[in-house]
Amino acid sequence: MNTLFDLLLKPFQSLHPLWGLMWISALAGVMMILVFKKTSNQQAISSLRRKMGSRALGMLLFLESPPTVLKLAFNLIVDNFIYLWHLLKPMLIITIPFIIIAAQLDARYSRVPLNAGNLSTVTVLWENSIPENETGEPETGTLASPIVTIADSLEQSFSFYGENGLFSYSSMGLKLGSAGSSGSIQIRGAEKSGLIQALLRPWNSNAEGEVLSIHSHIEEINYVILGGRWGWFTVFLVFSSLWAIVGAVVFKVKV
Repeated sequence: MNTLFDLLLKPFQSLHPLWGLMWISALAGVMMILVFKKTSNQQAISSLRRKMGSRALGMLLFLESPPTVLKLAFNLIVDNFIYLWHLLKPMLIITIPFIIIAAQLDARYSRVPLNAGNLSTVTVLWENSIPENETGEPETGTLASPIVTIADSLEQSFSFYGENGLFSYSSMGLKLGSAGSSGSIQIRGAEKSGLIQALLRPWNSNAEGEVLSIHSHIEEINYVILGGRWGWFTVFLVFSSLWAIVGAVVFKVKV
């Protein structure tokens, strides 16, 4: 999955990250509306929409007859439940790629680059015991605070600054950040995990040696659009929804 997204985002490596984010959002919107068309009963949905429209119009036309309005309203509610039932299957199917796409975008577009201007923190949890050897200095980046050790819980924490998008500290099993190119995954933690966790949390690498897990706090990034500050998820929802609407019109999808 990482390789697929790397290929899709390769043309945008030299551009502002927002372009790659909008590109994936557009692809996701069109893809999800096509999946919806393929997995839904389009004929039934179209028929229900016409029927619900007729019932709503009938309620307006027969306002002088309360029994008729109540009957039409009841039938309209029943039709709505049937309509939602027809939407359930395609929406459940769409949820799976939606979660995977969201995980990839979170790993690539949710955090500011690790550099001298952005302070970050990290906590290392050791598996059996905290090494007693001298940790030295990080190979890439700088420490912004002393290392705080909590012996009882086998934790060590500190603040740091990255350098050119990276922070590496081999004596503590740390390698965070990315090369800084647009659309690249920014590693911000590590766990000893399996395939499912790797799909849902691609921002985690595999913890090695005596390290049980690594958790970092890196500032979230906001994108300036139309004078507002948008998080990556807002950008994704808005642009994927807009392109889904376009796709529904172009491919004649009944929703």
